Amino acid sequence: MKKYILIAALAIFITSCEPDDTDGGSGGWSSPSSEIELAFIGQIADEPLPPKGQDIYKDKSYGESMLITNWSLLMSNLALVKENGDTVQLGDGYQWADIRGTRNVFNYKGIPQGKYIGLQFTMGLDSATNHGNPQVWPSDHPLNPNLNGLHWGWAGGYIFQAFDGRYKVNETDPSGSFSFHTATMQFVTRYFLPLEISVEGSKHRIAVRINGDRFFGGAQSIKLADKSVSHSEGTDDEQLMRVFLDNSLYAFRIEEQ
Repeated sequence: MKKYILIAALAIFITSCEPDDTDGGSGGWSSPSSEIELAFIGQIADEPLPPKGQDIYKDKSYGESMLITNWSLLMSNLALVKENGDTVQLGDGYQWADIRGTRNVFNYKGIPQGKYIGLQFTMGLDSATNHGNPQVWPSDHPLNPNLNGLHWGWAGGYIFQAFDGRYKVNETDPSGSFSFHTATMQFVTRYFLPLEISVEGSKHRIAVRINGDRFFGGAQSIKLADKSVSHSEGTDDEQLMRVFLDNSLYAFRIEEQ
């Protein structure tokens, strides 16, 4: 049976240059171990995104409809959380999910068996990594800029999330475009997704479903006809990005399969 849990996300905007302390080892746990398949799945209004290349618009707030054409998420400190609060890091803790593309399902072996209470990750990087030399990463590493296409350059560092598409006010109007690129250290955001799971046996599957429309509808809804671009720089862009990320608290749902 599938188990659905609405997210009670914890998001903290931080300016510290220090990375989180993440337990990348077994934390005293012994074998046997299991494999985790972790998927990041984009949705609109709890429905799958239309196939890429098809101009199918889905409803959002303010009577607008939207089409997501590009959606990438860069993560660090990706880990499962044990009952005692310790963490088991997944891989080296870094991951790049091309949610609109095909790179959104990841397999991690050697996961200690036992009970876990959730999944954590940081959208973004610590300051040293963000502003370091991106060429040090192997060609297949999530932080390699040629792989993820999310590096602004030496001064700007990485884009932590790229969320682009088109919108319509009604079916007869021509479409407009939207672009929300989360970047700079003030918008590094930590998430904790609660999920009670007992890891036993050979393989477990976890899906993180993300509703794109909910980034625009929350305590402060975003009307794309009025404000449709934020690249995280400048007073107006920064204010809009904070609303965008505040709304993201309601965008995630985690599913045990």
